[in-house]
Amino acid sequence: MSLFRNFERSFTKLDIPFTKVVVAYSGGLDSSVLLKLSQQLFTKHPHIALVAVHVNHGLQQQAKQWQRHCQEQAELFGVPFVAESVELQIKPRESIESAARTARYAALAKHVDSESLLLTAHHADDQFETLMLALKRGSGLSGLAAMPDCRRFAQGHLFRPLLVSTRADLQCYAQESDLSWIEDPSNQSMQFDRNFLRHQVLPELTQRWPQLLQTVQRSVTHLQESKHLIDELAASDMRNCALADSIDCAQLLLLSEARCKNVLRFWLNTQSWSYPSQAQLQQVVAQCQAKADAKVTISLPQGQIRRFKGRLYLVDKASLFEQSEVDVWDMNAQPCLELQNGSRLSWHKGGRLLPPGSAQRVSIRFRDELSIDSFNSAERHGHRSIKKLLQEAHLKPWLRNRIPFVFYDEHLVAIADLYTSKAFLAERSEGIRLKWQASH
Repeated sequence: MSLFRNFERSFTKLDIPFTKVVVAYSGGLDSSVLLKLSQQLFTKHPHIALVAVHVNHGLQQQAKQWQRHCQEQAELFGVPFVAESVELQIKPRESIESAARTARYAALAKHVDSESLLLTAHHADDQFETLMLALKRGSGLSGLAAMPDCRRFAQGHLFRPLLVSTRADLQCYAQESDLSWIEDPSNQSMQFDRNFLRHQVLPELTQRWPQLLQTVQRSVTHLQESKHLIDELAASDMRNCALADSIDCAQLLLLSEARCKNVLRFWLNTQSWSYPSQAQLQQVVAQCQAKADAKVTISLPQGQIRRFKGRLYLVDKASLFEQSEVDVWDMNAQPCLELQNGSRLSWHKGGRLLPPGSAQRVSIRFRDELSIDSFNSAERHGHRSIKKLLQEAHLKPWLRNRIPFVFYDEHLVAIADLYTSKAFLAERSEGIRLKWQASH
C-alpha cells in the first residue's frame, strides 16, 4: 500500500471531529513529507482549514534561512504559513533537546483550538527510538508505551498519522515527489542519544531482523492497551479515595501497594505533574502509614506533595512562596490588592471592620515579621495566640505564612477575612469586609 493510502486510511480510523489541521513543519525530510501528504489529502476537503506552523528555535546559524525555505515551500504547496520564534529556557539538569521540545509544543499550542488536529511527522523509526530511550531510563509502563497515535493536546488533539510508516518509506516518497527539504547537521551528531540509535543501532538490528520496526510497533500497541487498562483501574480506585483537591490516606491504604502507586501516578498525571521516582513514590506510600501528625513533603519540579489532616495535597510552587516584604494598601485607589506571593486581598462594603481613617496608613504584613503573638478577635472569646487562631481556621500549613495581616498604622485590625479585631468593630452595616483568595 502506498504511503499516501496509509496516510489517508489513518484518518478514517480517527473518531474525532475537526475543522482545522495544523502541520508542525520544521522543513526536514519527515515534516516535508507530512506537509505534502496533508496538502494532497485536504485539498479534497475544502471545509477543513490547513496551516503549516514552523518553530524557529534560533539554535543554528542557518535558522533564518530554514524559516525562509519553509515559507517558500508552503507557498509552493498553496498552504498558509506561520512562523513562531522561541527562546529556550534551559532548567538545571535539562537537555537542550528537552527544552527545545517544550518550547516548540508551547508555540504550536497557540494554533490549536477545540476543533483542531496538530499533525507531527513521527514515524516507526521514531517509535523504536522512543521505546529504546524509555528502556535506557528504566521507565515504567507509561514510558514503554512510547508515543500514542493520538492524544489530547492544548484545546484539541495531537495526531501522528505516519507511525505505521518507516523513514525509508518517507524518503522514497520524498524522492518520487521531488520534494526539497533541510538537512539539519545536528541530526548527525552522536552527542545525542537518538542519533546514536538512528545511525548505529537501528541499521544493525534491521539488517538482521528486517521486520523489527513492525514488530516493535505491535509490542507498543500491546503496551498502550495495558496502560489504558491500568488507567481505568486507577480511575475506579480514585473514586473511592479522592476529593476535588486531595487523596484520603486511609482509603488509599486499603488498596494493595501496587494499586496505591498506580493511583498516585494517575493522580499526578491528571494534574499534569511529573512522575516521582520509584524511591519517592515508595516514600509517599510509607509516610501515608506514619502517625497522624507526621509531615510528608516530597519535592517535584512543579511543587510538593504534602499531607494535612490525613489527606495528600499537591502544593504548587506559587503556593509555597513566602512573602516577607510589607505591602502598603491605598484602599480608596485599590479595591483589590495583588500580593507578591500570588494571593489577592480585596475589600467590600457592608462588613464588620471599621474602614481606615483618612490619616491612617494601611499595610499588609506576614506572619514571619509580626512583633505580636496574640490577637483579640471578635470571632473568639478573649485573646488567643495567632498560632492557635490559624489552627482553628483549619488553614493548611503551607498557607499560614502567606496569609495577610492587615494593619492600620501599628494596630493589627484583621487577619485576612478570618478574624476581625474587637477594638475595630464598626456599627452594623457601616463597616467593610475583606476577602482573601489564596491563589488566582
